[in-house]
Amino acid sequence: MSPLTSMVSYSWNDASAAELLHEELALRGLTVFHDRCTFPSGSRIGQSMADAVDSCDSFIAYLTPSSLYETCAVGARRPALDDEFLPVMNRLARARGIAARLSPLRPVVLALTHGLGDPRKEAADRVRKATGRDISSLWTPIALDQTTPSITQREAAAAAAEVLRALLPPGAGHEVAEPLELVVVTRGEGQPPRFLTIDATALLGGRRNRPGSTADWSRFLAGLHDLQATLAAWAPQRELRVGINAHLSGAIALGRVFNQAANWSPAVTGRYGDATPSDADAHPQLKFSVEKGTRRGDLAVEIDLLDVKMSELADRTLASLVDPVPNRLCIWREGRGDLAPDDVAAMASAAARVVRNAVFDLQPARLHVFCASPVEFGVLLGRKFTALHCDIALYERDGDLYAPSLVIPG
Repeated sequence: MSPLTSMVSYSWNDASAAELLHEELALRGLTVFHDRCTFPSGSRIGQSMADAVDSCDSFIAYLTPSSLYETCAVGARRPALDDEFLPVMNRLARARGIAARLSPLRPVVLALTHGLGDPRKEAADRVRKATGRDISSLWTPIALDQTTPSITQREAAAAAAEVLRALLPPGAGHEVAEPLELVVVTRGEGQPPRFLTIDATALLGGRRNRPGSTADWSRFLAGLHDLQATLAAWAPQRELRVGINAHLSGAIALGRVFNQAANWSPAVTGRYGDATPSDADAHPQLKFSVEKGTRRGDLAVEIDLLDVKMSELADRTLASLVDPVPNRLCIWREGRGDLAPDDVAAMASAAARVVRNAVFDLQPARLHVFCASPVEFGVLLGRKFTALHCDIALYERDGDLYAPSLVIPG
């Protein structure tokens, strides 16, 4: 299946709003065409945008007084309208005429108006005056708050979720037989897109290695939940082929959302092949120890498969918390050398069992998880973190300490 794509059309005066929409679409698996963020400097941006107009699966027009060019002279160039909005509206009209009974109709078009008055009345009249097109007949699942200076992050997330659901409507993928291809990237660059590509590098990683902020990690988690719910309703297929270049927080969160209780079965591509779910109870190289303090107190979980001596760094982070963490579970690997995919899978299953047993015994309100492992281990570990009934606080290495990244609610 080809990558699902979306295009954001806007005036350069509204660039920050467009970037927000881009981020939220990308967090839900869509490959986004957006000139400032998508195409490298020096490339033929005009031709690239024209190609995107002709091929995108979905199109979001962020319509404002600026993007309608209301103060421009008659006959002035209007790229956002003449090169993007109007050609896409023409595409939509042709699609309705040729394949009206197909579902979903391509392209999905969402017009978001801001600063143009009532979205149902005044805004539609101003858009018609500028373009000759009637947006009142378009699909309009949300209307923006007109009292804010611009679209909010919550509104951008809601718009992105609606676009995703329109592209993958419930039951429409019932004939899909092959595994669903999913790429997850939270750091690094250059990952080729697949059917669905979650790209959070602008928020969490990029060229410079950084742990990411807790607010942005929460946005990442919300995008995962929207994508999982949409896919679960769209098709009965539960097999995933996952390519991942991510922080371990992203890997664990992905596995936790696409979990075993919901029958998701990921094959995660690693350096030495695909790691697939295992039900192993133990692995000969995997060892653990538990230090018990107060029952029902928080539990710190340290998982070190890479021999990075993480305990001292975790100590500094735990000591900085307002509430002490009285219980500690250490899981490590005895042995050296590279891990084969089967070893990674078995260790993830065994480590999850150890964590589950400790949680059942100690009943903590929260797990504090520090992990140094191959990224595919993180996905398969998170997949088994179900029914723990406690929050999971994840941390990322940041120099000589671990920084809080994401809290997954219990």
